[in-house]
Amino acid sequence: MSTHSLPSDPEPVSGAEFFPPAAYLVGAPKCGTTALGHYLAGHPGVSFSNPKEPHYFSRDLRGLCLCDDLDAYRAIFAPGPKAEVMMEGSVWYLYSDNAITEILKARPDAKFIVMLRNPVKMLASLHRQLIHALDESEEDFRTAWDLSDARAAGKSIPRSCRAPKTLLYKRTAAYGEMLSRLYARVPRERVLVLFQEDMRADTPGIYRRTLEFLGLEDDGRRDFPSINEAKRARSKLVRYVVTRAGPARQLVSRPIKRALGLESLGLLKKVDALNTAKLAKVPVPTDLAEEIAATYAEDMLLLQQLVGRDLAELGWPMPDPVRPKSAAGA
Repeated sequence: MSTHSLPSDPEPVSGAEFFPPAAYLVGAPKCGTTALGHYLAGHPGVSFSNPKEPHYFSRDLRGLCLCDDLDAYRAIFAPGPKAEVMMEGSVWYLYSDNAITEILKARPDAKFIVMLRNPVKMLASLHRQLIHALDESEEDFRTAWDLSDARAAGKSIPRSCRAPKTLLYKRTAAYGEMLSRLYARVPRERVLVLFQEDMRADTPGIYRRTLEFLGLEDDGRRDFPSINEAKRARSKLVRYVVTRAGPARQLVSRPIKRALGLESLGLLKKVDALNTAKLAKVPVPTDLAEEIAATYAEDMLLLQQLVGRDLAELGWPMPDPVRPKSAAGA
């Protein structure tokens, strides 16, 4: 479990023109945010956080927080000479109960970018990502889906899970509910809703649309490589040592770095890469896909109404519209 914790009341820092970040890529997970964040980080006008997902403001997901205090949060930004906007990409902010509130306390004029995806595909991908991150121990997606209710009651939570709320698959794709909550706090002109399906079809167009939303000039980027493909750890033990065993790892590496006069050995990323294998797409069984679609049917209709978009055209499993009975059939 992470030892990081948030201060009881994050210090208000509004009034500073550049910090805290003015823009937030708030989710949802496995919807293309890593790719978009990578592209934006390459723009000279953007100072993007490193790491991408500090989760500083999500108090209810403390296990995901990578910054202990405001100074640590500030330190993950390194604005270049041409930077115009500072931003970060904590994908669970949209799902969090209090992250948006905390962001607005610190930055009342904040802008928010939301990326969404067919919930059936998103949840299957999320499940694999949580396994890779050691937050999920159940290898079978159907079983993990069925465990949602038990886990909501605090049961069957893996000991290595940093934020148990992320395992509630019957809630984590409730985009309509989340967006409705965001719109209740933030004017719509300060929210950009994007779809992964659109970005796959026209990545340059979505990139330029995002730059326009942020008030930035097009930098002429034409290279949009595939980012954050599905993967698994060859050895969970190695994955744990690389990502979780911080104190033990420091005991070994600190004297070596001191002897060599280095700040970093630069080995962890190499070890993690060697321990990682790409995963082929795993289709969701038809009956499970239908169950997921039925579970989220009302929420998808709410989302469709909020964004004014026919989501069926994107390939989403939208329910048939409810039609009133005719007088003859009444």
